[in-house]
Amino acid sequence: MLLATRCACGFERQEDEEVIDHLLELFDPEDAIGADGQAHMEMAYLACACGFKTTHGADLDYHFLVVFTPPGQVGTDGRRHEPTTPLTV
Repeated sequence: MLLATRCACGFERQEDEEVIDHLLELFDPEDAIGADGQAHMEMAYLACACGFKTTHGADLDYHFLVVFTPPGQVGTDGRRHEPTTPLTV
């Protein structure tokens, strides 16, 4: 599996920030309410307020991304954001 290293907006993965961190920052609503109407926030180690539990932090990040990504993938900055991989020649 090739992980995304860029966002369609031009953001590129950095030493201390992955693309998923960038997306969560733009899609995570202040009230923590997901598209399903439920509250989603980390309540305990690797557990969400909705009852989702995992043993891997990446799974919890992905859970948040799924429930918080708005239709059209438009972030709070009004731009479309989606993970992309670099082009190989």
